[in-house]
Amino acid sequence: MKLRSTLVAGALALAFASPAFANITVLTGASDADLDTVTFNDGDTGFFLPGTVGPTAAEVTFNGAEALVIDSQRIEAAAGTYNFLLFTLADAGLTFTAAEFNLNTALDGFTSIFAYDQFGNQFGGDFAVAGAGSNIFNVAATDGQVIQSIVLMSSAALDDVGDIRLGGIAGIVPEPTSWAMMILGFGAAGAVLRQRRRTAAL
Repeated sequence: MKLRSTLVAGALALAFASPAFANITVLTGASDADLDTVTFNDGDTGFFLPGTVGPTAAEVTFNGAEALVIDSQRIEAAAGTYNFLLFTLADAGLTFTAAEFNLNTALDGFTSIFAYDQFGNQFGGDFAVAGAGSNIFNVAATDGQVIQSIVLMSSAALDDVGDIRLGGIAGIVPEPTSWAMMILGFGAAGAVLRQRRRTAAL
């Protein structure tokens, strides 16, 4: 009887634990969020570059499709220009809620900017960029959403990506449905153990 009650309670918890109307937006212009600047070691070079951000010095990793180099806190190609950059927090248990960066491109063109949440859902799209100029973008997660990584893919060759800032760095918090599933699982496991003890005692 208690097992049935536990299962019913779990089903009701799942029914009422609907996901939030979360969203991640990519916009032109500066962010109004409280952000910390990502810092690098000047002269670092390679396909994989580390940086740190925030008061806890959380590590941020930057990956390119070609060798990159840090010059005055900007990410440049080791030779010429580049077209791809992925960045994420090194600790897979951490996420962020806001970002800002400046794209300096060699030519007018378009850049695809995509943000991914902790479930791999993609947000963003294609944006026009002006060559030989500043192109500031910001990414914002709302209504409890979080960002795990950001990808830049540009048809206008990137001279550099700089002024990179992140905010809202925190550990991943399970969605209400995940909590409900865990509660249901623990309740069912406890009920089964109690039933086994009762049967063994007879």
